[in-house]
Amino acid sequence: MEEDMEYSEEEESEERNLIPERLPSPIENVSEENVSEENVLPSNNEQNDSSTDTVTDSLINEPVTKCQKVSVTEESSADNNNENTDDSDQSCPICMELWTTTGEHRLCCLRCGHLFGRSCLLRWLQVSCTSSNRRCPQCNRKAAVKDIRMLYAKKLVCIDTSELEIMKNQLSTVTAEKNRIEIELSKSNLRQKLYEQQLTTMKNRITELQNQLSTTKSDFNRCQSVSANTSTKFHLEHSLEICKEDGCRVLDYNHWYGLLAVSQKSGNPLFTGYGVKKIDVENFVPRQFLFLHSQAIRDISFHPSQQSILLSVGFDKSAKLIDIQNNTIMHSYTTDFTLWSCCWSGDDSNIFFAGAQNGSIIQFDIRQTSSPVGLLESLNDRSPVISLATVPAYAECGISRGGFIACRLNSCNAYELKESTYIPKEINLQGPFVSVRYDKKNNHALISCRPNERLPQARHIVCSIEKGNDEMVLCNIVHTFNAGNSQRLLSRPCHISVENDTLIAVHQESINSIPFWSISTGNQVHTLPVSDPIIDMCSFKINDNVYLATLSARKLRMYKHNSL
Repeated sequence: MEEDMEYSEEEESEERNLIPERLPSPIENVSEENVSEENVLPSNNEQNDSSTDTVTDSLINEPVTKCQKVSVTEESSADNNNENTDDSDQSCPICMELWTTTGEHRLCCLRCGHLFGRSCLLRWLQVSCTSSNRRCPQCNRKAAVKDIRMLYAKKLVCIDTSELEIMKNQLSTVTAEKNRIEIELSKSNLRQKLYEQQLTTMKNRITELQNQLSTTKSDFNRCQSVSANTSTKFHLEHSLEICKEDGCRVLDYNHWYGLLAVSQKSGNPLFTGYGVKKIDVENFVPRQFLFLHSQAIRDISFHPSQQSILLSVGFDKSAKLIDIQNNTIMHSYTTDFTLWSCCWSGDDSNIFFAGAQNGSIIQFDIRQTSSPVGLLESLNDRSPVISLATVPAYAECGISRGGFIACRLNSCNAYELKESTYIPKEINLQGPFVSVRYDKKNNHALISCRPNERLPQARHIVCSIEKGNDEMVLCNIVHTFNAGNSQRLLSRPCHISVENDTLIAVHQESINSIPFWSISTGNQVHTLPVSDPIIDMCSFKINDNVYLATLSARKLRMYKHNSL
């Protein structure tokens, strides 16, 4: 190597002596470092390059003293130009891959001028060579990492990876969108299948009704004439102030003892908290007050078969069983969550449920007092379980074995026991929801919804729950009653059984009244004005008389039904 370098220097010296003094030689005066710097910053040296090319052309075209030597120099210069042109089209000599304009494998060179991909050259100098023997992979000259120069060549054929990266990002976006559309398509196919099943059922039902139309037409006309001449009316029978401060929330009726249980805030300063007051409905006089919870009571429910058991849940994270005959607390269950609602199971009277603020439903067994026996979590909706309703066993129902319906703020589900576990089935209605009630006489659910942007009216939907598939039940809507564009309170409506019909009573905030709708006709039959917002209501029958009890934040009122 040293002999080659000495020979090269001697030849260059000899060539300089052969060229006349009148010819300038700027090419020979350019050092290796200057050549590298020109490669690094081509934009700043374009003029120098052009001048250098001009001088080189003049050197080649000018006559010289020794033609034989000059021809050798010309051939060497031509070879160098061809070599530079070839280098600009070559790939990295280490990995044989094309250079890139950006990234780890971008074009660079060493002080000797040889071209490489930067990542390959770094790996060569730092890994393949020792610290004392770092050399150029091509000419074996000494080199170091600091000698690496980034190049911006005009004629370099490189891989432009920017478009590739854009295409990769677009592919990722398109793939995610494709997956989302496939999920939506799967859901749409499932809904379509359910709708087709429902359509088939409805077609069969229409055919059946058409067959019955000819035989029932006369009876129908007669009922219409009777309905037109009948006035359904409620009038106020009693009014009772339960507490002087707002604190009433829910009520329930016990037909065995003929009493109403009304939740209220304690009026005794020594025993702050909440409890229930028993009201004798026959004489409409208050009885005992039972202190139950340290915070507000959210729901109460009498046992469906055991006459004296009352269930209550409250914001103090507890559920209590009360013996209303002896005025004692039978048992208290403590949970980790604030409780909003409760109900008894429709398939097992020993089981009851409590809806929690985090969207879960806690299952209890009155025979096991140590702890809850189950937890039904909601994965899609973590809003509070605002209302629960018992669904008794019924063969034609979507949950034929019995169970319950749960309303969260944003979803509504029917639960049925399957292999010792209650399985949720979606009810395909649009919320937000307010409450749910179930009428076992007609096997109708009454689901109340607040107004939203798409549906600006408060809605009270009367529907039957029919069989669907393992994930969803069909909701056959009988009537949808609109009740104004305001629904701030979680007010609970109720069913009222009168003669051969069932009425729906709700509180309409926008006009401060209680409208009554008929299930048989779908028409509004009566309106009852009220002076303060109604939070809860229930109906009951005493001595063949139908009554409606309404509860506001402070007062209990009882209305009697008259049919003239």
